[in-house]
Amino acid sequence: MADAKISDLPVAAALAAADITPIVQGSGGAAQTRRATFAQITAGVHAERMFHVRDFGAVGNGTTDDAAAIQAAIDAASAGGGGTVRLGPRRYRVAGANLVVKENVCLEGPNTFPGGQRLAADYRTVPGTLLLSSARTVQILRAGALRALALIREGLGTPPASMRAGVNLRAGMAGTAITVGDASGTHHDVMVEDLLILGFDLAIRSDNSQRLNVRRVRGDNRNGIFLTRTYDISRVHDVHFWPFLTGNIGGTSLYTRSVSAVANNGSGAIRITTSATHGLVTGDVVNMYGITGVPAANGRFMVTVVDTTRVDLQGPAFSGSWSGGGTLSVWNNRRNGTAFRVEDSDVAEFVNCFCYGYDRGFDLGLGAQSIQMHNCSVDDLLSLKDPFTIGALIQGTAFRTKWVGGFISSMATAIMVNSAASNQGDNQFVGVMVGGDGGGRAVEVIDGGLTLVACDLPAARVYLASTGDSLSVVASDTRSATFEAQTPADLARIALVGNRLQALGSSADQTSALLRRRSESLGAELDLENQDGAISYRVNLGAGALAPLAIGGDPEANPNGGVVLGAPSDMTAPMKLTLRRASTTPVAGHALGQLAFSGRNLAGAETEFARAGGISEAVTTGAEAGAFVVETRNGGSLAERFRISATGTVTLTGPLVLPADPTAATQAASKGYVDAQFTTRRLPVVATAGATALTLAAHHGRLVSANTGTTLSISWAATGDGFTCLIANRGTTDLAITLTGFTATTPSNPDGLTRIRAGGLATLLAFSPDGGTTKVLLLSGAAAP
Repeated sequence: MADAKISDLPVAAALAAADITPIVQGSGGAAQTRRATFAQITAGVHAERMFHVRDFGAVGNGTTDDAAAIQAAIDAASAGGGGTVRLGPRRYRVAGANLVVKENVCLEGPNTFPGGQRLAADYRTVPGTLLLSSARTVQILRAGALRALALIREGLGTPPASMRAGVNLRAGMAGTAITVGDASGTHHDVMVEDLLILGFDLAIRSDNSQRLNVRRVRGDNRNGIFLTRTYDISRVHDVHFWPFLTGNIGGTSLYTRSVSAVANNGSGAIRITTSATHGLVTGDVVNMYGITGVPAANGRFMVTVVDTTRVDLQGPAFSGSWSGGGTLSVWNNRRNGTAFRVEDSDVAEFVNCFCYGYDRGFDLGLGAQSIQMHNCSVDDLLSLKDPFTIGALIQGTAFRTKWVGGFISSMATAIMVNSAASNQGDNQFVGVMVGGDGGGRAVEVIDGGLTLVACDLPAARVYLASTGDSLSVVASDTRSATFEAQTPADLARIALVGNRLQALGSSADQTSALLRRRSESLGAELDLENQDGAISYRVNLGAGALAPLAIGGDPEANPNGGVVLGAPSDMTAPMKLTLRRASTTPVAGHALGQLAFSGRNLAGAETEFARAGGISEAVTTGAEAGAFVVETRNGGSLAERFRISATGTVTLTGPLVLPADPTAATQAASKGYVDAQFTTRRLPVVATAGATALTLAAHHGRLVSANTGTTLSISWAATGDGFTCLIANRGTTDLAITLTGFTATTPSNPDGLTRIRAGGLATLLAFSPDGGTTKVLLLSGAAAP
């Protein structure tokens, strides 16, 4: 090569490792020009730098399998005593083998923190991503670290744009993203931080690895973190599991159809008809809520598709009668696993952790001792009232759980304690909002002990089973809470100390219980449950100074419930119900007490239709007198219709109507207990001028004025034995009588006469002289041949 200035030389297009360049070593008179390859130069310059996966052949195009190249970089770092292996802002596919982050090596992405939620749930361009096959895992060994990158299950692709795509995405969650150690108990002090983990069955599994640190992790997986055999404290801080892959996508996150019918499918199962095409396939899981009249139809079910608008719910039997309402929903934000699961661990610490949409929030199982939760929370979609969700499950032999701050809301059961720990260690929740009106009891103690301190219990049902060791509620807000137990004796074992009570309190002197008003416009209310745990009766106070005490069945559970005074017992004397007027100025004529019979008119206005009560007729000391009065409404007002006075005199306003054929000896007509006004009153007159059929109801004991144009007929069936009436023939011709059902065809008369003479008065008498065989109509008086 001819001599030339360096500035005159052409620029090298690219530098290869074997390229040779002159360098000057030394200075002054000792300086010498030598040759060196580009690889020699970069090796010297980069001797102390971190390792980069591209230097070991990683491509990062999302399709090439970079597992071997990344592992080579990790191995090189490990061989040098440890160090950081860096990923570029690319997407690296890992499919051929697991990645093993070896001792003292940190695998690090290009970001400080990849974050969580992306616009429209699109995670296809997150820089520094490992696209991990579900058959592979990233294993981290002693003092290793994984930092500032995203682990996304291979195959997620585009965000789901439909209900079906969301269902398929959830079904495809598989594999374990991160495995801590090898379960040998020799790999500890692992650090996992600033990660985004998406699409796996399990995000992080740690078995027999002590002092694990997990910090600032976001994830969407079927299950979150599983710790087991972590006997020295593991610390999990600021971990957030949320449906990032399906959340906030219209028509995908929550897919709903209104219910237009609920019926028996003909085989005893519940058949749901939707108002629009449902788009489901057999085996899909749906949530049903808001259905009235068929309680078993509300909940979470697998469906069998009948046609495009009908499905059968697998499991429940049809019972009841649908009275309206209902929504069918597919909630693709549901994760049917557990966000945080701990077994065989001592004092594991969770700080500022959260999960949403999981069947189980925190599951503390066998050997989970003194697990600590600080400002941790669990949430769900409240409208679903999903019956299978639990916020904090303390089971197996877990004990001495400590949960301070945060909330557990919208889960069917916020806290369930079912631990058979031999030491009966208590579990404490302090300053936690517990409840949120989920689909079941907010708190259940089946076995083990629980203490709630300074907790909010909005609309919470708190339950203690006979097998539960203890349940204490201290200094908590229980204004809308209810307490239940398996037996009355168990209910008495619930310790309530210093709580803020609105529904049930006590008087200032602590001598009486107090039901406080519900609001400024609503009085106190006492709700009573039946044996099925449903509200059946309500006792409440109306408004105003004279607010009535109302007792009635629940509008939905027991709308027509009755009230029984006198519970089953060994009463030997009648129960007395006293209606007392405690007036200091009693006078005659005071209504002492009333039973009012009320209902709604067609306009929906509450109306008293009748009432009965006692009246003070005289209040003179030693000469008191009282009466019983019945009043009824006829039109605009109530008026007295019946009175039994102090002397026994009965006053009846209006006619006394007896049965059509009075025969019993106790009836007033046959015993003569009818006042003289009824026996001496004028004879009723019935005027007629046309065809007239004589009947017992209309003509018995009456004077029939037969005017011109009258024709008469009589049937034994309409009159019967013992009918009589007077006929005044006001016409100008003799009046004949047509007979039906009698023995003879014409009236019987001693003189053989069969008609009533014109202008004459005759008596008709229908009777049977021999008990029914002979049926005679006798005509007497002004008769004619």
